[in-house]
Amino acid sequence: MKTKRLTFLLSFTAFFYFLLALPSAIFSESRTGYDGAGNYIPDIVIDEKESRKLVTNRLEGKRQEFIEKIKKNPTNYLYYYYLGNVYLEMKRPVKAIVSFEEVIKLNPRNGKAHYQLAKAYDRINDASRAIRHVAIASQIFKDNLDLHWQTKVNVFLLQLREQE
Repeated sequence: MKTKRLTFLLSFTAFFYFLLALPSAIFSESRTGYDGAGNYIPDIVIDEKESRKLVTNRLEGKRQEFIEKIKKNPTNYLYYYYLGNVYLEMKRPVKAIVSFEEVIKLNPRNGKAHYQLAKAYDRINDASRAIRHVAIASQIFKDNLDLHWQTKVNVFLLQLREQE
């Protein structure tokens, strides 16, 4: 009786393997170089210089867009927040600090702005200000019961304290 059960379970497992795992291996695009329709996908060489140029142009366009939006509506803290994120991505932490400080002036309980400001201070090696703002962000997220952001901020706080 036990051998029949064991045989049944083994054949049942093999059956599901062929139903689920094998088709993904056969029709997988990543392993064959062909798409789902059977057309060959040639290898593409990525031009790093061109890629950096495209990223720079995209970020500059976003920066200009948010500056225009801020001119039209200077009390909208979200535009300053997005502009600060663009500056961080452009590796301009000093300008990002100015943007995030403006967010905090307009909305002092914005935990994400304090977190991003801490990241900007960390990039200019100002650990004391980074720790201060990440601690503020942690308290804001704790008060708001936002466990995801509270965890993210606390991990960053531990990293900053290890750097000291």
